[in-house]
Amino acid sequence: MNDFRLVKDVRPKRYELRFDLDIEKWSSQGTARIELTTARAQREIVLHSLDLKVTRAIVDGTAATGWTYDSESQTVTIAPASQVAPGAHVLELTWDGDIKDDLRGLYRSVRGEEHYAATQFEEASARAAFPCFDEPEFKARFSVELVHDAALVAIANAPIEEQKDLGGGRLLTRFKEMPPISTYLVAFTVGPYEATPEARTSTGVPVRVWISPGLAESAVYARDVHVRSLEWLEPYTAIPYPYAKCDGIGIPDFSAGAMENPGAITYRTRTLSADKRTASVAVLKGAFSTIAHELTHMWWGDLVTMAWWNDLWLNESFASFVGDKCTMALNPEWGFDRDIVQQAASAFSLDSLLSTHAISMDAKNVEEASQRFDAVSYIKGQLVLRMIEGWVGEAAFRDGVRIYLKRHREANATADDFWRALAEASGSDVAGLAHTWIREPGHPLVRCTASQTADGLEIRFRQERMLADPDAKQTDQVWPVPMVLVYGTASGVVRERYRLDSREGNVKLAGARWWSPNGGAQGFFRYALDERSVTLLAGALGALIPVERLDLLGCTWALVRARKIGVGAFLELVASLRGESDRAVLQTLSAMLEWLNDNAVSDATRPAFEKLVDSIYRPQLEAVGWDVRSDDSPDEREKRSLVIVALGHTAAAADVRAEARRRLDAHLAGARMSPDIAGATIAVAAREGDGALFDTFLRRMKEVEKTDAQEEARFKGALTEFADPDLVRRFAETVFSDAIRVQDRYLLIEKALGQRHARAATWQEVRARWDTEIAPLDPTSKQRIITGTSQLTPKDLVPEVNAFLEGQRTGETQETAAQAIERLRTAAASAERIAADLPSALERATARVAV
Repeated sequence: MNDFRLVKDVRPKRYELRFDLDIEKWSSQGTARIELTTARAQREIVLHSLDLKVTRAIVDGTAATGWTYDSESQTVTIAPASQVAPGAHVLELTWDGDIKDDLRGLYRSVRGEEHYAATQFEEASARAAFPCFDEPEFKARFSVELVHDAALVAIANAPIEEQKDLGGGRLLTRFKEMPPISTYLVAFTVGPYEATPEARTSTGVPVRVWISPGLAESAVYARDVHVRSLEWLEPYTAIPYPYAKCDGIGIPDFSAGAMENPGAITYRTRTLSADKRTASVAVLKGAFSTIAHELTHMWWGDLVTMAWWNDLWLNESFASFVGDKCTMALNPEWGFDRDIVQQAASAFSLDSLLSTHAISMDAKNVEEASQRFDAVSYIKGQLVLRMIEGWVGEAAFRDGVRIYLKRHREANATADDFWRALAEASGSDVAGLAHTWIREPGHPLVRCTASQTADGLEIRFRQERMLADPDAKQTDQVWPVPMVLVYGTASGVVRERYRLDSREGNVKLAGARWWSPNGGAQGFFRYALDERSVTLLAGALGALIPVERLDLLGCTWALVRARKIGVGAFLELVASLRGESDRAVLQTLSAMLEWLNDNAVSDATRPAFEKLVDSIYRPQLEAVGWDVRSDDSPDEREKRSLVIVALGHTAAAADVRAEARRRLDAHLAGARMSPDIAGATIAVAAREGDGALFDTFLRRMKEVEKTDAQEEARFKGALTEFADPDLVRRFAETVFSDAIRVQDRYLLIEKALGQRHARAATWQEVRARWDTEIAPLDPTSKQRIITGTSQLTPKDLVPEVNAFLEGQRTGETQETAAQAIERLRTAAASAERIAADLPSALERATARVAV
């Protein structure tokens, strides 16, 4: 694809679209009537079109003299019979197209004997379904008609206006007209859907979930999440829900997690079938957060839309930030602020690369834009917004949001439009703070040095760019860093605001006995404490709230991975956290220990390492037990699962593995496990499983495919856990078979590439099947698999992986490949250094635990 952009003086105002869909032959015939305005005379009309065969073109009632295609710019150029004068015009088109199997554009989905046609148009795939002005700023009204099998259900953005029997088993479904939206938000689908009963919000918005047959009952929770979230978002934005209905649609095959089509939000089936009877707390939380994110888009992205993809973050960062505020507010029992801090790790990791990108930066084309649907655009942007809100105040931030949405509704906007609205509401120069964070790549590492004073501590700060590669050349970047300094005094814990606006700074903390630089984990920065600060803080970890302990753990681990401190400092912190009971802290620590297990622990250090892990997590299992209790809190239910995995996998505890297998056998015999431990138990039992058990997992997936999406996902996800070399090879082959949906392949491959027992065989299969099986996939799938290869840290694999990645520096994987190359280099070097330091570090840490 080249950098072609449509001219701005031909603009659509309204589309009338009709699609005749044959989902047995997987074909589509379409017609369009497009009302246009031209700002100056035109000798041709250029629209986007991809793999469509235009069969007729009429301009203002007169047949066009012809049309030509350009595959590079993905356009069709219509030649009118005469020059088109400035003003209003009508373009009529007919075309033939296919319903493809690549999960983009207008695509096919199959579930057993069931056939579905569905759409996924973000970023620029509407052009693969109908000729159109396929850029975000060309918002227009849409009226859609679908001709389809009368036995199937048709759903689109707007409510049904009329249905007409055409005879021969065919039905015409006409939908009401939509208010102005961008082409990437148009959506429709036909299939044998079932619906939950309709529910209504307190303001009268009708809400339903449409899902595959047999699953509607399990989708009631998701329907109610839509209702609750809308009821929270309407008063937050001070704008009523902008569309006539709210449908959630579960599609059997769907490449993304979800898509914010107004009035017709599409999801993976598992998200919408998160029933409280069959889903774990973790899955329920994930479903709520995803749904709240998508509904936030109804205002950010749909009602007010970015002008171009460089402001993708305006959509995604806001949806993540406000969606998680909604999730947190409506589920206080979850303590969801910790989950927000936990997910920051992926943003910090990507943003510490020289090959990262700014939150807002130029995207010359949609191939570049497709690579920016990542942790920087979603999570870093969310956390920067959270930091800015913490600085200007929650009320002022909300008022700025309301000004922005009201001012630009049904139009396009830029980041500068939002900063102006926020400055108006807060009276602060927000742009001065925000521009560095939004327009500059990377984030600061704040080095902190404490000196004892007569009445407390004096802290000196020095900031530099946090880089994963210690050999990389430093930049001259300086960020304005809002900080909340937490320190303990004789009278209690004090929290004090401070802003580091230059490379260096200092502050005096009166009466301070210990201190920490990122209160509430509000700031998007890493910090390095000097020895005095570490010593003082070590005795006061219990005074930090959980998000602050999470942040301390994350900073320490990041410094170890970047080879700025030794692994001994991390293990010292781990030892001091013995007795830690917070679910989120234990969960984050578990992921770090698992990385060590997969990348740095040798046969020689394994006994000491497993003993250390066991000493941390066994007391927690003894406290919560295997069996779910009626008075369990959500945290206890989730903690039980993570503790079982930490002991069964990372600590290789034989008794835990044996108990997991016993419970799995009982589960398969009909004594169903609680969903809160089922996934963990199945995964642990698989580790020492044989070929017969592998066959059982595949059989179980098939048995429950149409009745229990959660159970299917548990057994599918556990296929990567079999450690027997023959079964690892079998998994690597199975993942490319009909047993695994295309939408799920990259998730399993990415996971297996990071596992010590599975990575080599999976990598060989990825290489062998790249051209035939992976290269044709949608961009998200390819990019995730490329990123997954950066986990292949063993020295014997690094050269061939690096050579492979160099070959992927093209098109829609160019940036992703560059990032993967840098990740691989830094991770391999980190693993090698940590492995060398681990024996002595483990000796010191285990000695401390034994005290």
